[in-house]
Amino acid sequence: MGHELFQYPDGKTNYQIINELGEKTTITLEKWVADVIQLEFDDVHGRLQKAYDKILNDKPELSRRERGNAIRQMAERSANNFQASKKKVLGWNDDELFALL
Repeated sequence: MGHELFQYPDGKTNYQIINELGEKTTITLEKWVADVIQLEFDDVHGRLQKAYDKILNDKPELSRRERGNAIRQMAERSANNFQASKKKVLGWNDDELFALL
């Protein structure tokens, strides 16, 4: 894949979503996270929008940055649930890393 074993590659992927004011805004994910969830989900934009809407509804007191961080954490947790796809994207997965411990 062109990067070292057990390291995450550089790069980001941007997705446009609609904020609480009905305006377009951007959520940025680590490239490897975006690549994994794109392999697993048909409508990544839709899922990110639903995550944004849920966070906004459940925690309206969060700042814009905090909402973005929460979405990024949710996306990374989702990506880590798909170890086979993570291996396809990164060339390694958590199972291999844990086997070395």
